[in-house]
Amino acid sequence: MRPEARFRRPLFAEVRGELLRMIEGRRYEAGDRLPSEAELASAFGVSRATIREVLRSLETAGLVRRIHGVGTFVTKDRPPISSRFDLDLGVTEAVASQARLTIQVLKASRERAQVAVARELGVAFGSEVLWVERVIRGDDLPAAHAVDVIPWWVIERAGGPRYGGGSVYRFLEESCGVALAGGVAWVTAVNATDELARLLEVEPGSALVRMEQVERSVEERAVLYSCEHYVPAVFSLTVRRSRRSLGGSGVTDRGRGAARRRKGGARRRGTNTDRS
Repeated sequence: MRPEARFRRPLFAEVRGELLRMIEGRRYEAGDRLPSEAELASAFGVSRATIREVLRSLETAGLVRRIHGVGTFVTKDRPPISSRFDLDLGVTEAVASQARLTIQVLKASRERAQVAVARELGVAFGSEVLWVERVIRGDDLPAAHAVDVIPWWVIERAGGPRYGGGSVYRFLEESCGVALAGGVAWVTAVNATDELARLLEVEPGSALVRMEQVERSVEERAVLYSCEHYVPAVFSLTVRRSRRSLGGSGVTDRGRGAARRRKGGARRRGTNTDRS
């Protein structure tokens, strides 16, 4: 199956992203052989050297296998990086526990809080904050784009430590001496803007998972606002759900209703439902 001939700017990231989308979108299934380097180069309008670099990157990520003299084959399905939504775990910590972590820091600077962020952090509009923007990669695949905003009073209280990359949670805990207690998160599905699509190497309009959270300290003060966008094919969020009993009896509402129906039917038939 040949890819459609489309004009592409000769950029490694764009060609890699397009091939990745073809694989993740099941256009090429596990075991399928990809078109030859020459065919791919012609289809994407790039050099064979660029195609070789892309295929080498995909092979490093475990997505394809190249056999000399035979071709390049899609490997078995690669499970996405996952994180428990009900656990307060930073995105870098989740990725590092399951894949090779790479962090691209796009910005780490002193900024002025805009209205929405100031409201979430409980500070005045225009207050100083530390603004950190990053792209998180797992095994060289863009997994998430993260914006983290810390009130400047947190930095000042700790003596002015500088964020040097890595986990923002660890920076708060180890460099700023903040005891984190957790927070409330809001999760929605959104479409990738042109800028997010460029950073996460997906098509504009692609579905992303957006999570916003306000992290609080044990003193109940807002110390971090986060806005993260996840690529679903690379990073999945799961939540553990359990049934809650009613009145401490150990019987769920569904079980309670079923018991009532059984009891009513037994009364009508004149039988005894007490089986204890």
